[in-house]
Amino acid sequence: MTEKKVDDAVNHFSGYVSQFHAHYQDRPDFQERLDVWRELLDKYRVPRGLSIDMGCGTGVLSFELANRGGSVVGVDGAPEMVKFCEAQRSERGLDNIRFIEARLPSVDESDLTNADLIISSSVVEYVEDFDAVLALFSRLLGPRGTLILSMPNVFCINRVYERLKYKLTGEPHIYRHIRHFSSPRRLQMRTGPLGLGLEEVRYYAHFTRLARLTRRMRLPLSFTEDLFVAVLTKS
Repeated sequence: MTEKKVDDAVNHFSGYVSQFHAHYQDRPDFQERLDVWRELLDKYRVPRGLSIDMGCGTGVLSFELANRGGSVVGVDGAPEMVKFCEAQRSERGLDNIRFIEARLPSVDESDLTNADLIISSSVVEYVEDFDAVLALFSRLLGPRGTLILSMPNVFCINRVYERLKYKLTGEPHIYRHIRHFSSPRRLQMRTGPLGLGLEEVRYYAHFTRLARLTRRMRLPLSFTEDLFVAVLTKS
């Protein structure tokens, strides 16, 4: 008897590994996202330090970090994603990066402590226990370590429209799996008690028609951009 897969975010993204990876080459919104992350990685990476990519997917940002030096660990809950990453690691001949299969927040912490940098791109919105994941990140960071994570922007006009559309029509299907929306201020309220202070915020959008329209109206970024990236430092 074939085991039925759970309809969750991990299995959702497992279904199109190669297609998702290709988004970084053929979709302008993913290229914009990558440009933002590259700038942040250049700014906050620690030479010869330990970096962890939580929810690494196809490893795009993990390999960006590995190419900048230091040790890198990519963590993802989908075995298909981890296999894809391992194949790339072997092909590139890199020995400063490895990948672990684990679902947040159930990660073996034994050899991941005192990280200098933890990144998590478009991942935490899908987890059931958001606060447990944030606590995990805080535990794994060393003193003055940096956490960079992105989340759906709760005040984005396009996001508000899509949430309403999903309630009425069941589309976009991905909203079936999104559990959390936030803002930089709301995120800081949750991370402050964990000793994580907000350093800076960046924004980027999905290029839907409504997102393009709100950009042309020159509204504040907190209303026009679908996602924000928060940089937090551990005290």
